[in-house]
Amino acid sequence: MTREHHLTARGSARLEVLTDTAAALFLERGYEAVSLDELIARAGGSRRNIYSHFGGKEGLFIEVVTRLCREISEPLEALGIGGDDIRTALIRHGRALLQTVLQPRTLALHRLMIAEGQRFPELAQAVWHAGHDNAARTLAPSIERWRGHAGVTSTLPSDVLAAQFVDLVVGGPQLRALVGLESLPLPPSTMSRYVDEGVETFLCGILPRKDLIHA
Repeated sequence: MTREHHLTARGSARLEVLTDTAAALFLERGYEAVSLDELIARAGGSRRNIYSHFGGKEGLFIEVVTRLCREISEPLEALGIGGDDIRTALIRHGRALLQTVLQPRTLALHRLMIAEGQRFPELAQAVWHAGHDNAARTLAPSIERWRGHAGVTSTLPSDVLAAQFVDLVVGGPQLRALVGLESLPLPPSTMSRYVDEGVETFLCGILPRKDLIHA
């Protein structure tokens, strides 16, 4: 994390360039393959500045991943479910969710933490929290509300159901994209198919069969 310093506007701008450049390099190459010398050559500054602000390469990496987590979490936290019927609401939520997690920068962050998660377990947890947990947390209150008027009969807790929905919609496409088997951006028809299949499977698990045709 960034250490407390009183920076001028110029100093803040230089620090922003440094962290942005570091983010691009870490996402492209991973932790080990990035050297401070190359970073300084690209972004300017000095080793002294990096150690002063971040305590070294590891501290800079932690700061970069923390910022990237905010990039993921903010759009997910802003997802609204709305007052639509359950199927329409889930389709809208699923599309917005899939569009967010399949952004190139988000995928690059997940690849980075797959490679570096054992070295930085707290950062891996932060990435999981910013992505999967946030996506489920925005949906759980709506599932709880649907128990009262939309016929949801599952006895599983709403937060568990929300996490399962995220897995159904995101799991396959995200994994295919991470290993390079999915061409991005997804065509609208492919996006709709992934979401519709996930929503249909989810509804089959939480609604009585007689209610599915009305959902």
